[in-house]
Amino acid sequence: MRLWSRHDVRRKRGQAKTVRHPVVGELELDVQPLTVDGPPGHQLMVYRAEPGSRSAQALALLGSLVAAPAAPGVRR
Repeated sequence: MRLWSRHDVRRKRGQAKTVRHPVVGELELDVQPLTVDGPPGHQLMVYRAEPGSRSAQALALLGSLVAAPAAPGVRR
């Protein structure tokens, strides 16, 4: 509440970023920086894909690959 009353709150602008992943290829992601409590200058970067996009489907595929049990003899 203190920040709101002092009007220190301001909207941060996100940006679009292209990430190339070796398994699923290019991902078009929106990046939103969030300021966190801690040392000055630290931020939490949130990456998200547009729902229903090819990038969202690729992220879902990556999630399923990580969640699936590894084949015998395969290290992760």
